Amino acid sequence: MGYKIPGAAMDRVSLLWRLRRRARRGVLCMGLFCVAMGLLYALCAENSVPVTDAIFGVRARTRAQPRTHSIVKVVRAGGGAGAKPIYVNPQKHPGIVPGDPNRPIPVLSALNSSLERGGAESRSRKQEAVASGGAGYLSWLMPRPIRHLLEGIFGGRRRTGAGSDSDLFGPHGTLGEVWDEEMSSSMLGKRLRKVVQNYQAMNKYGVPLQTRGGAGGGGGPKRSGPELLCQLKGRVGVTTLTPEHKPFSSLLWATLLPPRPLTSDLGPFKRCAVVSSAGSLKNSGLGKEIDSHDAVLRFNSAPTVGFVKDVGTKTTVRLINSQVMASDDHRFLSSSLYSAGILVAWDPAPYSSDLGEWYNKTDYPIFLQYQKYRRLHPQQPFYILHPRVEWQLWDTIQANMAEAIQRNPPSSGLLGTVLMMSVCEVVHVYEFLPSRRKTELCHYYQRFYDAACTLGAYHPLLYEKNLVKRMNQGPDRHIFTHGRVTLPGFNSFNCTQSVIH
Repeated sequence: MGYKIPGAAMDRVSLLWRLRRRARRGVLCMGLFCVAMGLLYALCAENSVPVTDAIFGVRARTRAQPRTHSIVKVVRAGGGAGAKPIYVNPQKHPGIVPGDPNRPIPVLSALNSSLERGGAESRSRKQEAVASGGAGYLSWLMPRPIRHLLEGIFGGRRRTGAGSDSDLFGPHGTLGEVWDEEMSSSMLGKRLRKVVQNYQAMNKYGVPLQTRGGAGGGGGPKRSGPELLCQLKGRVGVTTLTPEHKPFSSLLWATLLPPRPLTSDLGPFKRCAVVSSAGSLKNSGLGKEIDSHDAVLRFNSAPTVGFVKDVGTKTTVRLINSQVMASDDHRFLSSSLYSAGILVAWDPAPYSSDLGEWYNKTDYPIFLQYQKYRRLHPQQPFYILHPRVEWQLWDTIQANMAEAIQRNPPSSGLLGTVLMMSVCEVVHVYEFLPSRRKTELCHYYQRFYDAACTLGAYHPLLYEKNLVKRMNQGPDRHIFTHGRVTLPGFNSFNCTQSVIH
């Protein structure tokens, strides 16, 4: 007669069996979920954020994120509602994408050298596959998203394939030491070239199509550096809003606007520095040199605390875009980051620069944030850049390029440079054209990597750098070693009427 298992024991065995079966199912479901998320991540990483911008628009992605091509949420200054405003090291912010800061990203110098490297790179990739004992061949048989996922898990930052933006920025380019003023979208990698083409096809701001020397055209004669400087001086009139401008003259808060434009209140200065936020400033040791200038302009939420050795401490002017002002992440109304120096804000406006149309349809609530800040900090000078400056500058860029550029406003970098050229005798621009420290790192205070931060996607940054390179009056050696461009102020040289046009 066999042994009978008691009923209570049988119940326990049955319960354990059911729990084990559920655990197996849970593990299987979790594994499938992880694989699905990994595939989604790989697909998103392949297309990258600029492509999303080009398809859905910048505001779809950046409704609550900083602009300035940051692509990730950057700084949360302070903790709770009653936290004291402080400077925060963005590199310690959770969620920042890590990467290899030693991976160089020299600037393209010639289409031929890029194409010549393509064959060698494909051959070297095959050699790596053979050296890996067959594993490389198996990986290349996998679908690309899965391959990228595995590379990301086991190999750190995934390698980019031939024709990608990083491959084009090899450190051994024929003329890769200094930015080539003949750069064009055809010299970009496949991803960025597609993004730029998408933005070139957009026309959010109503830029009219013209055939030559203006919006959408280009193809005019190539001008020399002095001719470009004179054209820039004649076409771009830097000014800011005052209470006399309509429709602001009829608004109650118009008294918050400065009574005179910025160029009447600021300067003149002898030597000025425009400090970009580029990742190549990291470990540059340029802080003392930057602080030796009479005036220093910085951008958006770029900090100095924690980076004094590289970027200095002095801040005379801070140029900020409307998205930084509107983003809760930047704590614009409470952070002490913005309390130093003169503030100048700007917001993309229609090409017509109709102030009434712009006031009723801004990209971000610049005027609401401006009013709040002015009431909280009534003693700090705060100006709003007139939107016609953006498009006067855009017209000048397009008139000097052989191809159509993105029909979006220029970057803060070029706007700030032109602003300082209006009030200074000599302007040194740091790391707008990348030095020997060139890197995919977007900003010196972040840990996010994307070639679009150097070459542009939304802004016509590629063409802006071509223009600045042509106007540079310093030697190429200064660009290579310090990332420093030397430009004269508008009042320090004379131009004839024939040269301006």
